[in-house]
Amino acid sequence: MQIFNKFLLSLLILTFCNLKSQHADQSTYSQLTNLFDAYPENDERAMVFVNMFISKAKKEKQASKLIAGYEEAVYYSRSVVRKIKYADSAVAVAHLMNDPDMISTSHLKRGIVFYYNKRDYRKALQEYLIAFKSAKNTEDLYLFNKILYHLGMVRSYLGYYQEAVTHFNETASYYEKNSSANDDPIIISNYEHGYLNSIYRLSACYRNMRLYKKEDSLIQIGIKRSDQSVAFAQELAYFQKAKGIQCLRNGQTAAAEKFLKNAEHILKDKEDFAALATVDFYLGKLYFINGRRKESLVYLKKVDSILDKFNLVTPEAVNSYKYLIQDAKDKRDDRLQLYYTNKLLKADSLLTSDFALLTTQIYREYQIDRLNESRDKLVKKHKYGSAFLSLILAFGSLAFYFFIVRYRRKEKLLTIKYNELLEKLKKADENSKEPVKINPSTIKSIYSDELVAEIRKNLKIFEEKKQFLKKDLKLPDVARLIKSHRSALSFVLNEHMDTTFTQYIKVLRIQYITKQMMDKEIYLRYSMDTLAAECGMKNRNVFSNHFLEINGIRPTDFVRKRRKELDMT
Repeated sequence: MQIFNKFLLSLLILTFCNLKSQHADQSTYSQLTNLFDAYPENDERAMVFVNMFISKAKKEKQASKLIAGYEEAVYYSRSVVRKIKYADSAVAVAHLMNDPDMISTSHLKRGIVFYYNKRDYRKALQEYLIAFKSAKNTEDLYLFNKILYHLGMVRSYLGYYQEAVTHFNETASYYEKNSSANDDPIIISNYEHGYLNSIYRLSACYRNMRLYKKEDSLIQIGIKRSDQSVAFAQELAYFQKAKGIQCLRNGQTAAAEKFLKNAEHILKDKEDFAALATVDFYLGKLYFINGRRKESLVYLKKVDSILDKFNLVTPEAVNSYKYLIQDAKDKRDDRLQLYYTNKLLKADSLLTSDFALLTTQIYREYQIDRLNESRDKLVKKHKYGSAFLSLILAFGSLAFYFFIVRYRRKEKLLTIKYNELLEKLKKADENSKEPVKINPSTIKSIYSDELVAEIRKNLKIFEEKKQFLKKDLKLPDVARLIKSHRSALSFVLNEHMDTTFTQYIKVLRIQYITKQMMDKEIYLRYSMDTLAAECGMKNRNVFSNHFLEINGIRPTDFVRKRRKELDMT
């Protein structure tokens, strides 16, 4: 029956694609939603209908529907890069709408992609903080509690368990109250998911605070409520994982293995690799303690594989390296011991730097905001009557003045650099209209003038086709693309064009993305990661450094200046 249903679904897709051009505009948003709702998360087949939904929203200029379409694209895209790109697009449209709730929602969802899909906790926190600030005056309590939940996640990750407990208690109370106050099954399910996830995170905080009785009562509630429907399978796995850890702590190894194995099965199916890494670590630890070394190593190496594949670092999973190092010591395998020691040091340094930056950021952008509110209340209460308060205000004013002077100087310099770049771009456009002249080289060449001219001509085609946007391009790759030899290409670049291959590709990429940012406003809404990917660069750091080198200004400053310029026109 299941095979027959899949056959019918595939037949429906083929039929629908054939009629797409004729009937796409006639389909309602509801009909398109019903079509892609039939697919699970990360299933690219749904994108046929999602793209139709997006095209329809664009054509009809329905901004809220367009955001909904981009959010569906995030859900069904398998590639993390594409997920971020669609999330960027949703953020861009939300800002154009200038709707605080839409802005808050889109930043929250982009943060979720960074947190769960890319495991970039710093960027996730940035997005959550923007969402929090935009939602401070919202009447949408569901949205506000979602943001609060995700901020609690970051606090818990940092080890601020008491503060995270406050967040999760608040969200659990809100979701439970509203779950029983609704009749709609879908709304009830959404609130139940919120409640179960909140009490699971709360139980994890209690475990880390050694409040085991509180943890146990929440685990019991969680297992009982999540076991009632397959819709809560992932939450059930979380609670079973927690129960397995609890049993292992209490020396109940048989029960621990049972709960952890159950969790492992579900988490594999759900592709929740962060939680799976933790489960695999505890299974590895359990078998290691019980002397089942061979089975232990299988699971501990699985953890290592997950950390490598998904660039994932968690405090619990990192401990797996300690057992792998111990095993290497027992085997007197110095090479393996050194290998795992280096991996442990690398993982530990990533955790340390991650924690330091996240802590600073959440303190400055979140705590300071709350502290300022408390300070304002104290100022009103004492009516500036305190000499100590006056001293603080005077010092604050002086610091503020220093900051403003420094800021203005920096802005003045940036404005000069920005205007120089605009002039440079203008001249580049004018020069591009003139025919390219081949300058005769004074250096005696082993290559004929005809071959040099042919390579120059083919490089021009290479540039026009934007083939330089391909990632990881090397000299032999470009030589093959232009049907030349690497040594001949290198000679022409060095002697006739006065550049190196690396510099040549770098300049082309930066010139391309700068032009896109100048001509297309949507590019100004993209994240630095997306812009880097768009021009074929490895990451945002490389992109930012190269942009500064070529244009004399950081891309973030360029975006800010360009937006300001567009706002004034």
